[in-house]
Amino acid sequence: MRRLYFVFALWLVAMFPRPAAAITDGVAAVVNGKVITFSDVKRYVGESEQQLVDLGLRGEELVNRVKELRLDALRALIDRALIIQEWDSKGLTLPEKITDDRVDEIVRTNFGGDRAAFIRTLQAAGKTYEGFRREQKENIIVQAMTQKFVQEEVVISPYKIEQYYQKKASELRTDDEVKLRMIFLNPRFKEKRTQADGTTVEVDPQKVLAEELRAKLDAGADFADLARSFTEGTHKSDGGDWGWVSRKTLRKELAEVAFGMFPGQHSKVIETDNGYYIIKVEDSRKGRVPPLEEIRPEIEKMILVDERKARRDEWVNTLRQKAYIKMF
Repeated sequence: MRRLYFVFALWLVAMFPRPAAAITDGVAAVVNGKVITFSDVKRYVGESEQQLVDLGLRGEELVNRVKELRLDALRALIDRALIIQEWDSKGLTLPEKITDDRVDEIVRTNFGGDRAAFIRTLQAAGKTYEGFRREQKENIIVQAMTQKFVQEEVVISPYKIEQYYQKKASELRTDDEVKLRMIFLNPRFKEKRTQADGTTVEVDPQKVLAEELRAKLDAGADFADLARSFTEGTHKSDGGDWGWVSRKTLRKELAEVAFGMFPGQHSKVIETDNGYYIIKVEDSRKGRVPPLEEIRPEIEKMILVDERKARRDEWVNTLRQKAYIKMF
């Protein structure tokens, strides 16, 4: 249960950051008079930016990816504001019990029904019960409005499935992938250490630790156990498990090593400009275009998602056309 509290607390921090940065906050957009701030955007992005850093992105590539994330987040927040305003303009109301039931479900799922623990977790994140409840109410409104305008029945014929498969064949091709675990250590200030011959050298204690961990792995230590104890990446609690990743997901130095290894192997210490990595390849698979019969259910879901997205976009665009929106 304690782990559930911890995970929920992390989610709260990601979704509702403390207002300490309010001094440097600013207006990202105005939607019919409703202000969306830069902190709103950062809150919506959550941990995604940190994951880009953990994957080793740096410089211009990192800047461009972060800009893309934030722009997508801003657009999503604008859409959210428009949908809620549309709800209000129609004079619709949401029974309080529906919101209460949603909150109660969260308390049961994440806290075993312990409301006091739930309130303490909110307070630890610097948030109030009223603010959390308002967020859940808005989520329900957005879901309800979207379902009303988007969830009409979609007929998916065998011909449409075949056409979609042929059209998307190149996109359906999977990339070469490896199932990866990773230990990452941030660099520290170098220390002066005296060697056996009496000479003094400067060393990064984190690099020394990384080499010690690599030696333990060579001796048969469990990679996941070491990752849970030492890694400073976002997947610490999962034993450094990054799941299946493609070459383009990783920074060049890591991809070159990972895709040159066999399943079961772990690497030497990989030193980069942002820290030290040790990776382990647990499995690998080659990219291919799966036959239609193998992925027919997935194709049907993709068509359904595309159709509903198109309907949603069309609906939201009508809301945009009659709204005053200014992005800064």
